[in-house]
Amino acid sequence: MIIWGLFDSGNGCYSQAAKSFEDIEIYSIGIDRENKHEHFINLNLADYSQLFGINEMFSALDQLPQPDLIIASPPCESWSVASAMADGNASWKQEQGDSLFAPQKPLSRFTIRDYVDYVGYQFKPEKSLLNRINGELCAFNTIQIIKRYEPEFYVIENPATSKIWDYIDKVLGFAIPFDNLTYYNNYDYPISKPTKFKSNVNLSLKAEKLPNEVEFRKLDRSGGAYNARSNIPLKLVKDIFNKLLHCKVN
Repeated sequence: MIIWGLFDSGNGCYSQAAKSFEDIEIYSIGIDRENKHEHFINLNLADYSQLFGINEMFSALDQLPQPDLIIASPPCESWSVASAMADGNASWKQEQGDSLFAPQKPLSRFTIRDYVDYVGYQFKPEKSLLNRINGELCAFNTIQIIKRYEPEFYVIENPATSKIWDYIDKVLGFAIPFDNLTYYNNYDYPISKPTKFKSNVNLSLKAEKLPNEVEFRKLDRSGGAYNARSNIPLKLVKDIFNKLLHCKVN
């Protein structure tokens, strides 16, 4: 099975898990923010060069073997409730109706914030703008890559409450049939961290609600770097790979 691991350029959880399988050849792709690893193909997945008549990202990916599986973990900063503000988060505002009656159509969750919205918050408008643009480009390119290379399987990972799911569905118009909710502590991890691995396949992941062994903030302080925060339990990744290999065989 040929796997492309998009955004697997930090601690490389997908590439680490792939080492346990003789039948997997993985190509990890992305940019390591901390410049600590070399296991990946250095490629900017927030590339927008196509706007100028070229596509550096596709030109590089076209050189790789056709993927059977594309598994992606787009950055979640601009989609996360971790940067919660009134009516949304630091990158996006949820529109609010001013009527006593509910609107006939749901209001947008993706209104760009005004500069004055940040008054009184620790979040900076300039950084939040860059996070939003990077997040949108990464989400957009992830879907464009899946559409272009048409793998047999695709999996996209993000927190269960991430706004990226609505963005992919409603803004990008790409419907993903299976949510595949799981909790990290179902796979020998000390915190639950509800996460979705949305896919075109039902992965039947473990999803039992279990108490945290430690507080999330304490875990974050013990390994607060970006790569550490982005870790995915290897048991969970191996479970996903196992199931997709089984699908491949059958």
